Amino acid sequence: MPRALRTHRFRSIIALALCFLFARGIVAQGFEKAGMLKKKIILHRKLPAVIHFTGTTFQVKVTARDPKNADLAVVLKDRLETEISKSNPHLQADEKSPELVINCIVTGFDMPPEEHYSKNVTVMAKGAPNAQGKTQTKAVDVPVAYKKIKGSLDISYEARDRNHHTLDATNVPAKYSEDFEVATNLPANKSGLGKMEDPFKRLFGKKTEEPSGPPSPSELKDKLINDAIEQIVPRITTTNETIEVLLARGKLDEANKSAEGGLWTHYLEQLEQMTPFPKTKDDAYRLYNIGVAYEALAYQSESEDAARKSLQEAAINYGKAVDAKPDEKNFIEPQKRIETAMSYLRKLEAERKAFEAANGQRARSDAPPPVPPAPDPTPPANKPIDKPKSPNPQPKPAPKPQPQKPVDVLTNDKVIKMSKEHVDEATIIATIHDAAAVDFDLSVDGNIALTHGGVSSNVLAAMRARAKQPNRGVPKAGNN
Repeated sequence: MPRALRTHRFRSIIALALCFLFARGIVAQGFEKAGMLKKKIILHRKLPAVIHFTGTTFQVKVTARDPKNADLAVVLKDRLETEISKSNPHLQADEKSPELVINCIVTGFDMPPEEHYSKNVTVMAKGAPNAQGKTQTKAVDVPVAYKKIKGSLDISYEARDRNHHTLDATNVPAKYSEDFEVATNLPANKSGLGKMEDPFKRLFGKKTEEPSGPPSPSELKDKLINDAIEQIVPRITTTNETIEVLLARGKLDEANKSAEGGLWTHYLEQLEQMTPFPKTKDDAYRLYNIGVAYEALAYQSESEDAARKSLQEAAINYGKAVDAKPDEKNFIEPQKRIETAMSYLRKLEAERKAFEAANGQRARSDAPPPVPPAPDPTPPANKPIDKPKSPNPQPKPAPKPQPQKPVDVLTNDKVIKMSKEHVDEATIIATIHDAAAVDFDLSVDGNIALTHGGVSSNVLAAMRARAKQPNRGVPKAGNN
């Protein structure tokens, strides 16, 4: 080989090597670096309770409408007490003088026999050899046997203070329904428990290993009880959950040290003061990390208003990250997580407003009437002293009847207001059921107004049922 050619080849190899080394030194922003694992951190999320309870003692009462479910009521009581105390160690069960009484009624419990059925499943099977002797595959329908396991538990829940004022009430449904293939005992779908539909369920970010086979009757019963408890406890006490969150890396690693140390305010300042990356797709990861910082601050906040504002800022920055790089799949899950937290706060606020609307005057009506000042025993100097009464005094006039204490009357307008505030249907029905007095307009025009106001058919049925019951010693008021 000529010397000039060898020199040229040597220079080409050196140039390629330098390019390779230079390329390795460039690290784009993202969730992974070459040869390294993703960076994950843990956020601790606080979910405020529905009720405002500052006491330290509580009592759980559980009864069953059907005597057959008495044993289930005992188990539910014991587990509910345990979970409340575990969630808030400052709360202690007290059967004698509780400051908070939690009443639960098992209104329904059903575990029907398993249902067996079969359906055709398309599979690929080998067909007959063709003229050339080759075997071809084709799609065929094969019958597969399945069994359906179902169960349901319905509980009427109510929390009252020591003055018997209702603080919270709702219907708690626990449902299970899943199909299993008979031959393998594997689930045919992922329905049943474990969905994150109700923001009051303590299932956010929780990863549990469910058994692959169908549950036994005792296991199904435990599942339903646990599901109901997971809906009740967050209504009574603040709950804490852990969430695993990814951090974007690359040139953001230095700032990420603050996040790893929990210095979220400092971390947010670092990211916001950082010069945006020239490439929009690279800067998307900085915006994503800003969203993480705001989300972490929201979960640490003791104020619901401050938490709501931080969640809104987190959602805005997560949205900017998605707009800048729509193909990054790790930007999607945080938006769902933020929406779940926001829906929880919205529902929490709506339920509190509902109780204030329905029971707002109760505290004022329960206050004792003012005591009139005692008369001055010393008569004025210019006022003559009363003469002794005659032996035959005139009969005293009958005392005037004392006015009744005002009682809040539940009307169409208040039911419509609860519906427009997005109070869930079960809470509205419970409020109607517990109202001391109602004055519903259920005429044709009244029903039309209720329907236009967003009132559901189930709530209308509850209003009709309550209207047939007498008010508890309260004169009928106008529908205002």
